[in-house]
Amino acid sequence: MPEAIALTTPIATPAISGYAPASIAITLLPSPAITVTLVGTNGGLEFFQYPSPAGTAMDTPAAVLGMIQALNTANLSTRSLWRRVFDRLLLDFPSRFVGGATVQ
Repeated sequence: MPEAIALTTPIATPAISGYAPASIAITLLPSPAITVTLVGTNGGLEFFQYPSPAGTAMDTPAAVLGMIQALNTANLSTRSLWRRVFDRLLLDFPSRFVGGATVQ
């Protein structure tokens, strides 16, 4: 199985104990944006956006463009694309992973 996020404390309602990758969309024009979609163990989808609408994560087009360029040139032989994305989501959206989480 590919990498996944395992929650230390499952989300109570509905019960979600982890997330698996669903999709990643990278847009350059008209402005840089990244949308990550994860599927929860309950089958529900979670969306994470850069720039973040709430201003909690990379919230400027220049910052998002820098992230896109870093992903484009990353050495994925040492850490997979999804591993890098998951690590970043845990840093940028800690409140979305109630009780903590680890990438597996």
